[in-house]
Amino acid sequence: MQQAETCLHSLDLVTLFREVLGWAAPSEGRAIATRAFNQPYRAYCIAQRDDARVWEIKLNTPINLSIKLKTRLYQTIHKKHPCPLLIFTDRQRYRSLWHWQSPADCLQSLVFISQQPIAGWRPRLHYLANYSPASGALNLQPQSVGYGEFTQQLQQQITQLSDNINGIDDSHDRRWYTTVLLLRLTIIHLLQRNGFLNNDIWYLHNQLGRSQQRQPNTFFKSVLQPLFIQGFSLPTLERPRSISWAGQVPYLGDVFYTHPLEAKYSRVDIPDAPFEAILVWFESPLWQQVSNSWQANTVSLAFEQLITDQSPKNTKEAGDALGGCCELLLNQFMLRQLGIEPTAAAPDFWSILFCGHPEHLRQLVQTILPQFSVLDPACGTGTFLVALQQRMVDIYSVLIGQLTHHSDSQLDIWVKGLRTEHPSLLQTIYRRIFRYGLYGVDINPAVVDITRLQLLLSLVAIAQQPQDIEPLPNLDFNIVTGDSLIGFIRVDEAGFDRLRASETLLQGNLLQPLAAESYRTILSAKNIALEHYRSQSYLLEELRQDIPHYAQLEFFREQINRLDEMAQIKLNELLLAEFSQTLGIQFRAAQLTAAPQRRLLRIEDIRILRPFHWGYHFSHVLEQSGGFNVILSRLPQGVFRPTTQEFFQRFYDLANRKNINVNTFKTAKQSLLNADTEIANAWLSYQSQYSLMTDYFYRSPQYDHQSPLLKGKRQRTQLRRHWLFIERCFNLLAPQGICGLVVSNDIKDSPRGVALRSLLENQTNSDLIGLPGLLPSSDQCLVWFCKT
Repeated sequence: MQQAETCLHSLDLVTLFREVLGWAAPSEGRAIATRAFNQPYRAYCIAQRDDARVWEIKLNTPINLSIKLKTRLYQTIHKKHPCPLLIFTDRQRYRSLWHWQSPADCLQSLVFISQQPIAGWRPRLHYLANYSPASGALNLQPQSVGYGEFTQQLQQQITQLSDNINGIDDSHDRRWYTTVLLLRLTIIHLLQRNGFLNNDIWYLHNQLGRSQQRQPNTFFKSVLQPLFIQGFSLPTLERPRSISWAGQVPYLGDVFYTHPLEAKYSRVDIPDAPFEAILVWFESPLWQQVSNSWQANTVSLAFEQLITDQSPKNTKEAGDALGGCCELLLNQFMLRQLGIEPTAAAPDFWSILFCGHPEHLRQLVQTILPQFSVLDPACGTGTFLVALQQRMVDIYSVLIGQLTHHSDSQLDIWVKGLRTEHPSLLQTIYRRIFRYGLYGVDINPAVVDITRLQLLLSLVAIAQQPQDIEPLPNLDFNIVTGDSLIGFIRVDEAGFDRLRASETLLQGNLLQPLAAESYRTILSAKNIALEHYRSQSYLLEELRQDIPHYAQLEFFREQINRLDEMAQIKLNELLLAEFSQTLGIQFRAAQLTAAPQRRLLRIEDIRILRPFHWGYHFSHVLEQSGGFNVILSRLPQGVFRPTTQEFFQRFYDLANRKNINVNTFKTAKQSLLNADTEIANAWLSYQSQYSLMTDYFYRSPQYDHQSPLLKGKRQRTQLRRHWLFIERCFNLLAPQGICGLVVSNDIKDSPRGVALRSLLENQTNSDLIGLPGLLPSSDQCLVWFCKT
């Protein structure tokens, strides 16, 4: 595709489409002249493939292309030649704006500037080269393909691999490790396909064959584990001789360090058969189609359906709406930060980038992007974060391209800083996005691991040289595990400092010396270590020659983990005080027949809830910006209450051991609970946890708008998960921030939601509260708002 990239850089569009990408010259209707808003425009058809046509519109001056103008021109051409691709270019031919209608009927734009990094456009060039109108309308943004078939194939591979893992008895942990291992293999396969593994595009296959010749069923122990721990995780010069058989493989940093499950289950082993099946699957046509940055959301959507048991219909619809959701929120936020009211008569954000006014560029690189933060508080497998990441790569790339054509000393400093930060400009772009931009939380550690690896897959898929990925950024402190609904958004520092961490908890613990430190001391030490860890710089400069890079990474990681553990202990004690003293909550232990027994809360009751303390873990965002700039999520749905289905998911091994299925438990629950003490204790414990959380949600001022007021008193109606998240997101959003949440339609008109709707109407920009029809489903919608 080298010739295609050359043509794109010079914006030689006729040569690009006709001679390189294989499109034909137009057979008829080569030009359309029209007027829009009292200005003449002329569109030239430069290429066609069957019914699909590409039109170039040359602009004498780089005008601000308003949404109305682009829509008018698109509709004029669309009436004669349906679903066109419009490309606006300027007289100097160094900038272009590509405009089309996505399959979800949303008009979208994208900018390409001569001399910008082209990595994000390589998948688009491949797509245009292989495009067939029979596959649907042109779409230059990532899209899911073969979702249903791929999900079935993924299910087969997960089941086969999980069933063959020895040494992990817990079914949840076994399935968790299965997904980690499968995504690790995916990353390695992409490295192999790019020729980064000893210049061997069949590297894994050949290593499997050699291990079987030496001794069958040793591939995991003799090849994969050494590659994870000693190959990819150590720089070349630091690797032991015992790994010399691996040849030249890239140093990926600590992404493949010993996983907590590998530390917990040191005797895990896996025979060769599932790996043989996976490597065959990796060469299948469908896998080849989806295993790139262009189709990343297909992989994450499939994992989300399988791991979280989401409805296939709702998962697919949410995936189809990804593009529209991301475009809507980014456009709204960026325009407002630039001081432009987002109306149809105004240019959208891509038009602003196309025009490239120096003042707007300065605002973006000096103020907006360094403070830009995106959060998914229920990130699942990272579908929304991956989509936003891909758009941020496009934005950074366009800015770099624009700044190469501007002579501005302030802007030059930013570009030079990017180019000197890392030998690979592509790596620098991703590091900037990760360091400043993307955050996610989920209570399920398995999906958190999937999200981290999914975000890295996008970088690996478009890497062109090993230095693009050496080492891979680490996302352990951006994408984290915990309950988003429980924990402090802002920490009471004085209360924290008054606490003396329990001597029982810390006796003989390495954390004991930290117990007397103030909150601000612990937080400052953590943030310093985190900054060095993320920037991969060297804190101990004078010992640089004696401490290898990987060892310094490990030093900083361990320091951060120690500080986090200490802070979590004291913050949980502070939360215990809020539950019991401020809110007056007692633990209500469920009973089989009698009323719940009340007792005072204990620290174990809080710890088991896995609270996530936002104000500590993401202190830089909440203290500096007052919250997150953009929040986008597909929220957990349904009534907040214990269910048989969820109980069986949590206690799968117990139910399996007792030979009880969901239907049996539903129809004969009382007799089973009376007959089996172990089942009864698990069920009662499960119910008691829900009672504790329900009491908190009803009493906490963080959730004042979950139920209506009647004669001045809050009514205890059924809580709904997505309503809880909506109010949580409102409290996490920065002033002037934008929030978009995929939820069920009951938020529109349910009488129980009047208090929550009132919150949004009174404390957000009422013009921005809407439920756009981006989703075809009748029971899902996107609710979005701007916090005033």
